[in-house]
Amino acid sequence: MAKTSRTLVTMPASAKKGDIIEIRIIVQHDMESGFRHTETGQRIPRDIIRDFRCTYNGVEIFRTELHPGMGANPMIIFTTVAAESGTLEFKWSGDDGYASSTSRKLVVT
Repeated sequence: MAKTSRTLVTMPASAKKGDIIEIRIIVQHDMESGFRHTETGQRIPRDIIRDFRCTYNGVEIFRTELHPGMGANPMIIFTTVAAESGTLEFKWSGDDGYASSTSRKLVVT
């Protein structure tokens, strides 16, 4: 089973109230589709991230489902409005009970 060994979140550390901010996250994951076979003909089991969510101070602001057609190390880009200072938490889950998360602080002035 592939594991997330590195996550890169790119977003501003601060913003003015009402500003639209862009958030980019890259999750390092092999994203095995389950359609490939080894040289000996055995099917390689599917191992993908299936769900990604972002919460802002506990309120879900973004969610997406990923499918076997996604490439390895998916990049997810979305925007939100800087409403108040707080924490953005990024969570993803996948096959075989795989789950991981990270968070970033945002200061709103």
